[in-house]
Amino acid sequence: METYTNLDSKIINTMRLLSVDMVDKANSGHPGMPLGCAPMMFVLWCKIMKFNPENPLWEYRDRFVLSNGHGCALLYSMLFLLGYNYSLNDLKNFRQIHSKTPGHPEYNKELGIEISTGPLGQGIANGVGMAIASKKKQLNNNIYVMCGDGCLMEGVSYEAASLAGHLGLNNLVVLYDDNGITIDGKTEITFTEDTRTRFLALNWNVLQVQNGDTNIDDIYEKIMIAKKSLDKPTIIFIKTTIGYGSIAAGKSSVHGAPLGQTNTQTLKEYFGFDKTQSFFVDTDVQTYFDELKKHKVLFYNDFNANNKANNNATRTANNISNIINEIDKIKNQEKDYATRESSNIVLKKIAELLPDIIVGSADLAESNKTMVTNTNINKNDFTPKYLHYGIREHAMCSIANGISSYDIIPVVSTFLVFITYCLAPIRMAALSKHRVIYVLTHDSVFLGEDGPTHQPVESLTILRSIPNLLTIRPCDVNEVSGAYQIALDYNVPSAIILSRQTLPNIESTCSLKMKKGAYIVYETNIDEKLELIIIATGSEVHLAIDVAKKIGNTRVVSMPCCELFDEQDSFYKEEILPKNITKMSLEAGSTLGWYKYADYTYGIDQFGESGKIADIKNHFGFSLDKIIEFIKITLF
Repeated sequence: METYTNLDSKIINTMRLLSVDMVDKANSGHPGMPLGCAPMMFVLWCKIMKFNPENPLWEYRDRFVLSNGHGCALLYSMLFLLGYNYSLNDLKNFRQIHSKTPGHPEYNKELGIEISTGPLGQGIANGVGMAIASKKKQLNNNIYVMCGDGCLMEGVSYEAASLAGHLGLNNLVVLYDDNGITIDGKTEITFTEDTRTRFLALNWNVLQVQNGDTNIDDIYEKIMIAKKSLDKPTIIFIKTTIGYGSIAAGKSSVHGAPLGQTNTQTLKEYFGFDKTQSFFVDTDVQTYFDELKKHKVLFYNDFNANNKANNNATRTANNISNIINEIDKIKNQEKDYATRESSNIVLKKIAELLPDIIVGSADLAESNKTMVTNTNINKNDFTPKYLHYGIREHAMCSIANGISSYDIIPVVSTFLVFITYCLAPIRMAALSKHRVIYVLTHDSVFLGEDGPTHQPVESLTILRSIPNLLTIRPCDVNEVSGAYQIALDYNVPSAIILSRQTLPNIESTCSLKMKKGAYIVYETNIDEKLELIIIATGSEVHLAIDVAKKIGNTRVVSMPCCELFDEQDSFYKEEILPKNITKMSLEAGSTLGWYKYADYTYGIDQFGESGKIADIKNHFGFSLDKIIEFIKITLF
């Protein structure tokens, strides 16, 4: 057992007041959570976790995730005191543009921020992903997640916790700030379930600390018990008071508003500090952290001396270029494939060659064609490369972000229409530039009888609206190979959009050219005057070529990735899409967004229909005759 001193209490109160000063100076932020959670933050970082501020990327370090990211002033205060690359001025610039201390934690491992958090519940799911990745890499470290009531109300936390219990992730510890308050008031107005019993049912250990405001001995003991778990993740219910010590203690008003000068001065007096001093760190507190840092560095040096270094991150980086070369050899064959089937061919090759990859699907492996191995990750063996996520799309994509933070490439899959379940983590992946690959199949109304609930007319437009996300809709085997090459080559997330129906191979497609986002796949005899350019993607490319052959004087451009085309220089863009030539887009989905490239659009701006593919194509006008009729009536 640790023996706690008056200095420990002084350190905790220093963290509290640094956090309050940050919020007051910014006149924006959340002081309530730091005042309540400072004791558990102190115990965790100063007494339990292994890390090295001088090498924040040390692979064997424990990970910390602040799921209730609105309380980040406390985390920044802790990292500053520990000697990470923060200055007192960085704390004073809290919530200011271009500062190291934004309003919610943003992914920067060199600054001790393991994952971006803010949308509640995401951090718990990220922590599950980290725990899976840690076990796969056999790092023998722990993942600690701090969360609040809001995180446990969000459905994603339930999905993720369910999978964590199923997999027996005993390296995962959740510290639950059980303060009974949300923005609208006491949790009893909406949240009265027996949460402890819920987690017991999910196969978690459940521990409790009654007085988390001051009982740091009990916090320490419960975390140490959690560390010794052999077969289950652990959640520790830590009863705290939001805004502890302040005039608004226990009230929802202290959640998201500065205390103000008068109340802050009163709080400083309550904790025995000089009310006239701001951003104050006393000499004995600074000395404590200087010594703690030396201790952490010594532990790090001893650990590395006694353990063989793990080079998984380097190994993954070095293998990518070789794998890209190998999958580039996968070309169009005599047999036609649905692009989801072409994807399976390429994905199996990647999984064979890449050590650090986890492929998975939300209970749709057979439909998504993502099965790459006959062995699956389970609670007794994390070495396989396939993970069954169950019907948990939201948690799957959130977990993938945590996996990616360990330099493992996660490939996750579902039907394209279900990205609306996944948008929060996809957005967070794009914000943080996690290299996650989303394999999204059944890409249009042409999946047929399942009807409009399963037909994603709007989904491509949604994905293309997200910054830093590459949305790639290939048309045949060549372009599928190119799509995966792009996804592996770029340090951003990629969504690969695939067909259920079989598509013909096209002689002129090219995986290399598609890396420019768009290229010419067909053009009428060059002696003829070019009058029309049809821009198409995926299953509509071959249809566009058939139209061009019929009407003449036409170029067909395959544009599998709008984002990559937008990155090209003006000369290439003008070469592919000359300004003086009429242009028309052709895609079986929403036309919103295509006016950026085309003068006319041909698509589907309504929900789908249930029926046979031939009938659906006829109904929506995706036939040779109807497209030609549209061109003749509208364009010429």
